[in-house]
Amino acid sequence: MKIGFPLWYGQGGGISRLIHEAERSGFDYFELSLDYPWPFRGKPRIDDVVREIVDRSFSLAFHAPWRDIRLASPFDEVRSSSVKVVKDFINRVAEYASDYVVLHVSTDQAVDRIHEVAEESVEAAVSSLIELEDFARSFGLRIVAENVREDLRAFEKIVSKSGVEVCLDVSHAICSAARRGGRGRIEKVVEDWVSSLKERVRVIHFSGVRFLDNRVEDHYTVSEDDRFLKLVKKKLPLMSVENFLLECFKNPSGEEATPSMLSSIVKLLKK
Repeated sequence: MKIGFPLWYGQGGGISRLIHEAERSGFDYFELSLDYPWPFRGKPRIDDVVREIVDRSFSLAFHAPWRDIRLASPFDEVRSSSVKVVKDFINRVAEYASDYVVLHVSTDQAVDRIHEVAEESVEAAVSSLIELEDFARSFGLRIVAENVREDLRAFEKIVSKSGVEVCLDVSHAICSAARRGGRGRIEKVVEDWVSSLKERVRVIHFSGVRFLDNRVEDHYTVSEDDRFLKLVKKKLPLMSVENFLLECFKNPSGEEATPSMLSSIVKLLKK
């Protein structure tokens, strides 16, 4: 199982420093987020970043764009346009050897309140995934679908009907459960996600979660005694996980997360 660190355009001139630091901290790969203007333009250029990653013997993965993208929209014009945009991104990065390309399959519609919309959204997501997986496969690329705000029932339908492999974002599952009023049973929620999807999970996204007064936030660094990290580590033998991304962007003080802040977690996961 490879342990990864996320990179995105907003890290700017510090990307080279993060790559060097990840090398010292025991990471195996980077997941590059295709946030516009990447991969089409910008400084640093994505070509230069990929070259440095490969030259240092790291593996590479990509996170497809998600801002402005609605692959599960019940409006077919919106869904089709989103598929076209994602295809343009995939076509641009197809020249790079990568472990996977992860997709958010979501929409802004009120799928949690209107049953008819929920079912239409599932079918839209399935159509998008089938089309994009076929397109990516023609380039030798691997697509995995990531849960975002979907409940387990809807996500199960999406991946079973489309046949795609899964990126299980544990922190998203935790946040969704907490926002639905289930703070008291979150461990059970995580266990349900693992139990239901274990045969399809190839990638895990994990980050620390903070429970505040009336909200919950993820993408924080995590400590070795984190209860959810312990739970996921215990469940790993049930899954065929090939990539484990520590998708952390800040520490509890709000400072930018760096690979060295997570070096002890890398060691823990590799035991």
